[in-house]
Amino acid sequence: MVYYGFIRSSFSLSVAQEKFINKARGKRMKVFKEPMLYVNIWRFLNIAVLIHLWIILETTINSFILILLLLIMTSLRWRFPLPIWSVLVDAIMCLLFFPSTVIGYYGLALPIFELSLKKKGLFSLLFFAGVFFPSSPSNLLFWYYLQAFFFGTFSSITLENQEIYKLEADEQRRDRYELERIKNNLLEANQSVYQQAEIMERYRISRELHDHLGHDLTGASLALQAYEWIEDPKEAQKLIQEVRNRLERSTKSLRDTVHNMTPITLIGAEILENIVQNYQLVDIDFHKTGNMLLVSAHKWGLLEVCLKETLTNVSRHSNATKVKVDLQVTESIVRLSIQDNGIVKETSHTGSGLRGLRIRARSMGGSLSISQKDGFLVVCVIPIDKERLNT
Repeated sequence: MVYYGFIRSSFSLSVAQEKFINKARGKRMKVFKEPMLYVNIWRFLNIAVLIHLWIILETTINSFILILLLLIMTSLRWRFPLPIWSVLVDAIMCLLFFPSTVIGYYGLALPIFELSLKKKGLFSLLFFAGVFFPSSPSNLLFWYYLQAFFFGTFSSITLENQEIYKLEADEQRRDRYELERIKNNLLEANQSVYQQAEIMERYRISRELHDHLGHDLTGASLALQAYEWIEDPKEAQKLIQEVRNRLERSTKSLRDTVHNMTPITLIGAEILENIVQNYQLVDIDFHKTGNMLLVSAHKWGLLEVCLKETLTNVSRHSNATKVKVDLQVTESIVRLSIQDNGIVKETSHTGSGLRGLRIRARSMGGSLSISQKDGFLVVCVIPIDKERLNT
């Protein structure tokens, strides 16, 4: 049962961790959109540069047609993942318009960027030859190509790192799901072992009572029935002696059985009572009501830690002179209330111990509430297992 409680406490910490991971993952998922967002921004900015050059240099129909065709290809790449060979379409269009407009030279920056983005940077270097054409504006064209090559390579590395992070995130997510599945299997297995052990113990007790106590009591009953029909006083005396012997053996057997069933270590509410009795710093008023047998072993572990942690906080941080501990067990819940009469300063945060207890209580479907009015009050409420009530 201690191992079972340890499993519950250790895995329950993953609830807070899971919330933090989901929050961080949500922020990072927004970051996932940024690389492609900047890639598309660069593409359309390059189209805007071509439009600006068309306005200030030449407003011919050929330049407008080229810009329109490049804009269509850019829009297609924005909406659909085009294959790598589609870069040839941009390059061929720019080469065809070389004789009629200088916009074609600047348009080669788009295929250079796309090839660098697809990790084909060496092929993109071929388009740098456009700088050496006789009619090209070579004074700025080389640097224009270079920035396209640089941003394409940088975007390629960024997208690759993004994919690596996605794979790592998926792997971690699968590991968390597998860990959650193993946790549930362990909890179910421990609960099953606990129930099986309880059933086997009941079976052992019933067999022991049947084999020893039952036979002697049955023999005594039959001897008493035979005593009514015996007329010989000596035979009647023997039957009475036999009844006496059987009853003595039955009493001894019952006493031994009860002695063997009595646990050596403290269990259940006895643990809480022992903690209260050994606490000497302040007076503790302990009350309990209800059927304590309804509470399973791992829930007693949480109640024990809750009582110890609260009493430790009383000794460290409170000037209380009296503590009231109330344990209530109903058919649906177990409620542990601990309140002192000390004067405490109200704070907006709690210690790590109480935070851990709150997480453990939530993992069991319960809650742990704290109040700092009229002293310090801790209330732990845990639901009773329905399966246990039906056994």
